[in-house]
Amino acid sequence: MSNMLKGVLPVLHTPLIDDSKIDFPTLEKEIDWAFQTGADGVVMAMVSEVLRLGYHRRKELATRICQAALGRGCVVVSVGAESIHEALEFAHHAEQLGATAVMAIPPVASSLSGTKTGDYFAAIASGISIPLIVQDASSYVGAAIDLGVYLRLLEQFGPDKIYFKPEASPLGPNLS
Repeated sequence: MSNMLKGVLPVLHTPLIDDSKIDFPTLEKEIDWAFQTGADGVVMAMVSEVLRLGYHRRKELATRICQAALGRGCVVVSVGAESIHEALEFAHHAEQLGATAVMAIPPVASSLSGTKTGDYFAAIASGISIPLIVQDASSYVGAAIDLGVYLRLLEQFGPDKIYFKPEASPLGPNLS
């Protein structure tokens, strides 16, 4: 991998104009500022307003972030979606853009079993060659991801392909 995941990777805020269009000049200034202050890369994450954006705007956001940031550091693109098919479309798009890795939350509209959650993440990881960061944003989306899912993914894909971003509250007991 040309830009390894390491160091400080701030999550980008997506600036919106009144009519909910993305303010790309301001976004580019934010990316410039991140690198000028020592960031090792940038992250387009769930809190970057991706759940508020439609399909095409979300892909446009990923495109513009990759264009502005690649060559200066790593780029992680959020690809979590309500279906495996759509998550894979976002993941393929991110990989084609040159993203260093993708990050995904489980679907938020329905509660999946541990097995189905594992299947969702495994399908994403199998469909791309870049790493997948499994984001457990349970404070935003509901129930924490079962530790069995983490173990299954790590055993199936290994530590170079699967990363974890646990955010479950309380974090300690959920990881112990």
